[in-house]
Amino acid sequence: MELENIVANTVYIKAREGGGGKRKGKSKKWKQILKFPHITGCMDIKNKISQSYHYIVEQQPIGRELFRMYCFRTPTLAKAISFLDMVR
Repeated sequence: MELENIVANTVYIKAREGGGGKRKGKSKKWKQILKFPHITGCMDIKNKISQSYHYIVEQQPIGRELFRMYCFRTPTLAKAISFLDMVR
């Protein structure tokens, strides 16, 4: 759930940023663009997407970065990530 919040916040911030002007990056339909579907419309997608380590951490770029940030908070895990970087 935290990953979904981070993604949603990033999309919202990017939509609000802009190249200046009166509208400051807001399109006329920015609220509709950023509106997520109702939770009942997302339940089947949740079941279709793999929630394995391999899919989230190794295949998804944002998952990889979030996992690395999490690991660098703990000295033992930070050493393991540094070792993995040297091996790769």
